[in-house]
Amino acid sequence: MSFMSGSRPGRWVVWMFYRTFNKPLPVPHAAEWMMIPEHSVDQVLETGALRSLYPQDVLKAARRMDRQRREHDERYARDS
Repeated sequence: MSFMSGSRPGRWVVWMFYRTFNKPLPVPHAAEWMMIPEHSVDQVLETGALRSLYPQDVLKAARRMDRQRREHDERYARDS
Protein backbone atom coordinates (compact mmCIF):
# COMPACT_ATOMS: atom_id res chain seq x y z
CA MET A 1 0.00 0.00 0.00
CA SER A 2 2.83 2.44 0.71
CA PHE A 3 3.80 2.67 -2.97
CA MET A 4 0.31 3.98 -3.77
CA SER A 5 0.36 6.83 -1.29
CA GLY A 6 2.89 8.77 -3.38
CA SER A 7 0.19 10.20 -5.66
CA ARG A 8 -3.05 11.99 -4.96
CA PRO A 9 -5.28 9.24 -6.48
CA GLY A 10 -3.21 6.62 -4.67
CA ARG A 11 -3.71 8.37 -1.35
CA TRP A 12 -7.47 8.28 -1.92
CA VAL A 13 -7.33 4.54 -2.74
CA VAL A 14 -5.41 3.85 0.48
CA TRP A 15 -7.80 6.08 2.42
CA MET A 16 -10.84 4.24 1.00
CA PHE A 17 -9.29 0.84 1.76
CA TYR A 18 -8.68 1.72 5.41
CA ARG A 19 -12.07 3.46 5.67
CA THR A 20 -13.85 0.39 4.28
CA PHE A 21 -12.26 -1.88 6.88
CA ASN A 22 -12.50 0.80 9.63
CA LYS A 23 -8.80 0.51 10.43
CA PRO A 24 -6.51 3.32 11.57
CA LEU A 25 -4.30 4.79 8.86
CA PRO A 26 -0.55 4.25 9.11
CA VAL A 27 1.03 7.31 10.72
CA PRO A 28 3.12 8.34 7.68
CA HIS A 29 0.05 8.17 5.45
CA ALA A 30 -2.04 10.23 7.87
CA ALA A 31 0.77 12.77 8.07
CA GLU A 32 0.86 13.03 4.26
CA TRP A 33 -2.86 13.73 4.21
CA MET A 34 -2.36 16.58 6.62
CA MET A 35 0.79 17.78 4.82
CA ILE A 36 2.88 17.35 7.94
CA PRO A 37 6.62 17.21 7.22
CA GLU A 38 8.11 13.82 8.05
CA HIS A 39 10.40 15.29 10.71
CA SER A 40 7.40 16.76 12.56
CA VAL A 41 5.25 13.64 12.81
CA ASP A 42 6.51 12.60 16.26
CA GLN A 43 5.94 16.10 17.59
CA VAL A 44 2.42 16.16 16.16
CA LEU A 45 1.63 12.81 17.77
CA GLU A 46 2.96 14.03 21.11
CA THR A 47 0.85 17.19 21.00
CA GLY A 48 -2.28 15.23 20.16
CA ALA A 49 -2.92 16.95 16.83
CA LEU A 50 -3.49 13.48 15.39
CA ARG A 51 -5.77 12.26 18.15
CA SER A 52 -7.20 9.57 15.91
CA LEU A 53 -5.74 7.89 12.87
CA TYR A 54 -9.10 6.70 11.60
CA PRO A 55 -9.65 7.87 8.02
CA GLN A 56 -12.74 10.00 8.69
CA ASP A 57 -10.95 11.84 11.52
CA VAL A 58 -7.78 12.36 9.49
CA LEU A 59 -9.82 13.79 6.60
CA LYS A 60 -11.67 16.13 8.97
CA ALA A 61 -8.38 17.32 10.51
CA ALA A 62 -6.81 17.74 7.06
CA ARG A 63 -9.72 19.91 5.94
CA ARG A 64 -9.51 21.98 9.12
CA MET A 65 -5.74 22.49 8.71
CA ASP A 66 -6.20 23.38 5.04
CA ARG A 67 -8.84 25.97 5.94
CA GLN A 68 -6.54 27.44 8.61
CA ARG A 69 -3.66 27.62 6.11
CA ARG A 70 -5.84 29.43 3.57
CA GLU A 71 -7.10 31.89 6.20
CA HIS A 72 -3.54 32.53 7.32
CA ASP A 73 -2.34 33.09 3.73
CA GLU A 74 -5.25 35.43 2.99
CA ARG A 75 -4.65 37.43 6.16
CA TYR A 76 -0.95 37.88 5.46
CA ALA A 77 -1.52 38.62 1.76
CA ARG A 78 -3.77 41.53 2.76
CA ASP A 79 -1.27 42.82 5.32
CA SER A 80 1.60 42.89 2.82
